[in-house]
Amino acid sequence: MIYFLVLIISPRWTKVWRDLWSNKTRTLLVLLSIGIGVTAIGMVLGSRVIVDENLPAAYAAANPASGTLFTLTTFDDNMVKSIASMKEVSEAEGRRLVNIRFLTKTGEWRNLQLNAFPDFDQININKIKPEAGLYPPPRKTMLIERASLAASLGLGDVAIGDSILVEAPNGKQREIEIAGTVHDISQLPAFLNGAGYGYISFDTLEWMGEPRDFNQVVYVVADHKLNQDHITEVGKAIEKRLERAGVSVLFTLIFPPGEHPAQNFINALSFLLGAVGILSLVLSGFLIINTISAILTQQVRQIGIMKAVGGRTRQISGMYVVMVLGFGLMALAFSVPLGALGAIGISTLFAGFLNFDIGGIQLQPWVVGVQVVLSLIAPLVAASVPIIKGVRVTVSEAISEHGLGKGRFGRGRFDRLTLLASRVLPIGRPEQISLRNTFRRKARLILTLITLSLASTIFISIFSVRASLMQTLDEALNYFDYDVQVVFERPYRTQRIFQPIGEIAGVEGVESWGFASTRRVRPDETESDSFIVYAPKANTTMLNPILVEGRWLREDDTHAIVLSTDVLRNEKDLGVGSVVKLNLNGKKSDWEVVGIVRGVLFATAAFIDFDAFARATQTAGKAQISLVRLADRSPENQLRVGQLLEDTYRQQGFRVQQMQTIGQARSIISVIFNVIIAMLLFMALLLGAVGGLGLMGTMSINVLERTREIGVMRAIGASDRAVLQIVLLEGLLIGLISWLIGGLIALPASNLLTNAVGRSLLQAAPSYIFSTSGTILWLGIVLLLALLASYLPARSASRLTVRAALSYE
Repeated sequence: MIYFLVLIISPRWTKVWRDLWSNKTRTLLVLLSIGIGVTAIGMVLGSRVIVDENLPAAYAAANPASGTLFTLTTFDDNMVKSIASMKEVSEAEGRRLVNIRFLTKTGEWRNLQLNAFPDFDQININKIKPEAGLYPPPRKTMLIERASLAASLGLGDVAIGDSILVEAPNGKQREIEIAGTVHDISQLPAFLNGAGYGYISFDTLEWMGEPRDFNQVVYVVADHKLNQDHITEVGKAIEKRLERAGVSVLFTLIFPPGEHPAQNFINALSFLLGAVGILSLVLSGFLIINTISAILTQQVRQIGIMKAVGGRTRQISGMYVVMVLGFGLMALAFSVPLGALGAIGISTLFAGFLNFDIGGIQLQPWVVGVQVVLSLIAPLVAASVPIIKGVRVTVSEAISEHGLGKGRFGRGRFDRLTLLASRVLPIGRPEQISLRNTFRRKARLILTLITLSLASTIFISIFSVRASLMQTLDEALNYFDYDVQVVFERPYRTQRIFQPIGEIAGVEGVESWGFASTRRVRPDETESDSFIVYAPKANTTMLNPILVEGRWLREDDTHAIVLSTDVLRNEKDLGVGSVVKLNLNGKKSDWEVVGIVRGVLFATAAFIDFDAFARATQTAGKAQISLVRLADRSPENQLRVGQLLEDTYRQQGFRVQQMQTIGQARSIISVIFNVIIAMLLFMALLLGAVGGLGLMGTMSINVLERTREIGVMRAIGASDRAVLQIVLLEGLLIGLISWLIGGLIALPASNLLTNAVGRSLLQAAPSYIFSTSGTILWLGIVLLLALLASYLPARSASRLTVRAALSYE
């Protein structure tokens, strides 16, 4: 107790408290710089803990399928029982997926994926959880997945008890009531899917005019449930069993075992958030170094006096260590709760996108522990060098300090070059002084430039990532150069497909393609993963493939195939000249690889000439995809014509599986990219805030150090405007230099960041574009930031009286 009282009344600790409290602006800058970094770390780690605790548990509770097989033709319950009896399968269930459309309250037809179950009480795989309303849904009613009730999907104004008009693929229209809502975590998030999810019974399915059979089977493997290769092999065995029974398999969907379908999305965001936390902490360290160095520089005489009256170096060092720890503790007081709130905010954002639930605000002990360590240790590490350097000053050096930059500026080669430039350049006296002052404290300038330059690099790199992602999207959409695509459930005569299109005005071109899912049969009789085969005419005008090697298809090709680079990723032994055996609709045939094209964003694909494909699949004169190019290619016209064409097809008895416009595809993918971009911009703004704080601290310290110098200028006639101009120009010059340095670093850094984000999100390096618009935009932002950061110190300097300035110690 006595020691505690002595500690409180000791002059050393009184001085520490006074230093913390007397200069509130400086203390606030240091607290903000530490707090931003520690808060960011708390947000990142806390949100990741919340997501890692809630998402896997919720996903596992649904008993997710190991794999899902989609078929073109249907099968009955006996086939499902046959699959479930396989020794490699622990359980299997049949489902029916029906793509329907519904009429919104605004009169627009939108797509909806209906999942039909024979018995809602016997759903053991990909379980759905009742949320509100009736469960199971009575006949002639439908359940809606909760995340599908969004305006972007056309269901934002739909409530339980409402009825909507739906149209089945057979053309029959029914008024169906919304009986309730459910939560289905096993589905890809609705905003990524581009259509909502509905759930009906087989009785309702029959009422809509659809048969009571299955076109989808979900299965769970008996052993090695986290081994994707094993799951794939079991999926292929099920495919063969279906095909032997005459069922045409479209493809098998297998997500990484134990992971949510949108795990790549989470990984990409976590990567970005982790980067912002680490960079914020690093940049705050630079600001701490600057601030502590300035405090020690400002207190050189005080250090000399303390040493003159018997103060030891260790004691003086301890004072400043306690001061730094005080900064850390005060920053910790607000950064821990803010970090927890931020973690909830970010995890809530994740939960909204990925459709899972989280609990309330909770402090994670180990996250708080990390924040405590970083809040105390990081500032100490950052301040150690200036403290050691500052307290080593001798009494003689300290007493002789005269406060005008130590009288050393101008001796170095760089200093002489700066002085020469200030005299040669056609600038006025205030500008010359600003130029010299900028480079007077080089160590401080370097630390400030590091902070602002990194913020510049990140901001420019972010805009380069955005430009690159959008360029990749444009290339993917231009790859397929049409406006409207209609996919049918089965092949139809091309003449029937073309007939309705001729009645639509504004159509510039029309094509029909073959379409199938296939697998490569390797020489050892194992089979590859499924991939899509598109069969356009060799002279198609609606495809702009980017040829990597070899050639494109020719009209006289009989067994030629062009593979995308996506196929080669898993089939590395293939190349131009290779012969690949394909399993097309249950029939095996050999094809010569004549070309390699760049992969597309949407699917792993290969291309075969339409006529050659028709002969191989025995679908001569038939096609399964209708493509239309319009004179007016606006998204609004694409949607109008697409809906008109779909209406016409359905009225003429076509079973339409899906209608999609290029505008809709762009909108769906843009949502994903925009979330990533928003996170990146958040990172840039956070780093920019730290950089601005660093510049403000630097300018405040510079003004304090040059207080007597300002007094001398005022004594010889310098006006308030001239003093204000000198400080503002110095800040602008620092901002401009940081922009130049940051722009140069961004040239390679933006490429690295683009590849990292692309591989995390798309599993492939996207096209790279350096964003000149982002570079120019950041120039304006950094100059504005420099003005704002310099204004308060400049205003303070301009208001100093000659007496106050000259008497400053």
